[in-house]
Amino acid sequence: MPTVTRNAASDAEAVWPEDEDSSDREGRAEPRGPVGTASSRGGLPAGLGMGSDPSTVSTGHLRSVLFLVVSLVLLGFTWQAVSWLVGADVLPGPIESIVAVEQSHQEGYLWSDIGITALRIAGAFLIALCASLVFGVLLGRSRAAERLFGPWVTIGASIPSLVVIVVVYLAVGVNDHAAMIGTAIIVAPPMIFAVWDGIRAINPELQEMARVFAVPKFTILRRVIFPQTTPFIFTAARTGLSLTWRLMIFVELLGRSSGVGYRIQYFYNLVDMKRVVAAALPFIALMLLFEFCVLRPLERWVFRWRRSEAK
Repeated sequence: MPTVTRNAASDAEAVWPEDEDSSDREGRAEPRGPVGTASSRGGLPAGLGMGSDPSTVSTGHLRSVLFLVVSLVLLGFTWQAVSWLVGADVLPGPIESIVAVEQSHQEGYLWSDIGITALRIAGAFLIALCASLVFGVLLGRSRAAERLFGPWVTIGASIPSLVVIVVVYLAVGVNDHAAMIGTAIIVAPPMIFAVWDGIRAINPELQEMARVFAVPKFTILRRVIFPQTTPFIFTAARTGLSLTWRLMIFVELLGRSSGVGYRIQYFYNLVDMKRVVAAALPFIALMLLFEFCVLRPLERWVFRWRRSEAK
């Protein structure tokens, strides 16, 4: 013990020589903690404000908008080139399609079809999302449930969509409820896989450390489990929404007398490809707006704790 004391004293002398006053030590002391600790220079956290310059943020947003506009212009040129290649009677160009959209609007059925299809998509997506959260968490947290019901999800993902839709129509009836249930059954397995992977990716050491320090369970859920699984939930939601939109058109084409899918089938039977594209184009535009105006801002808000370098 005396040896340890002498070593500690000599170390202290090496850091702070005896001829310096304690006030000098305090004046020269610099924080050596991680980024985010208080600095002696104004009491601001070290690294605070890096990447948060308003001009930098506005420039980044302007650049994103510019890239989006350029991407859409390139898509329009590509669309027109393919239309010239295969013929306008097979794939109308963008100008012709926009004119057809205006004609559909003048006839009065455009927005009613979009509203009906949007309600069906919302219902099917919510059913699939709830199922994916429940079963994904169950399979990820319980080894017995994973062994017992894991193969069910794999089998459900491999069943042809047409078989599921026909069985649901025969069991429930040809109505909107059957359309939403059938679409949700098809969309749910990929979403369950995404949530399941997210639950399995949780770091168990963080949970164990939280339990050792007697952190409340709700705090563990909010501060440990939820931040680690949220990226997987967002992936499941984005994938499920795109699948729901495409499948709902197919479901409407098979057994509904309203909606975008029905309108596509109607004009296809009339061999009017301009109206076929015009029936789908407004809804595609709405889905694009939903992605950039709702999903991405929500994703940035949820993950606002991330460092800008990790984005």
